[in-house]
Amino acid sequence: MSEERLARRLQLSSALVLAGLGVQAGSLGWRHPTAFIVFMLGGGLLLAAGVLLFLWSVVSLPKRGE
Repeated sequence: MSEERLARRLQLSSALVLAGLGVQAGSLGWRHPTAFIVFMLGGGLLLAAGVLLFLWSVVSLPKRGE
């Protein structure tokens, strides 16, 4: 994997995490029963996708010398 491709994946994963945190922060001020669903499903899924993409990007790095 080239360094440029790794950098792009890391940028995408950080954008997903920030989007998830933004959704969660926005739903905290919302006083409605569906705010919990938006918090968990919307924000939680974006956050989990960003973390998993980050971990996958780091694990799939080729070893030195390969």
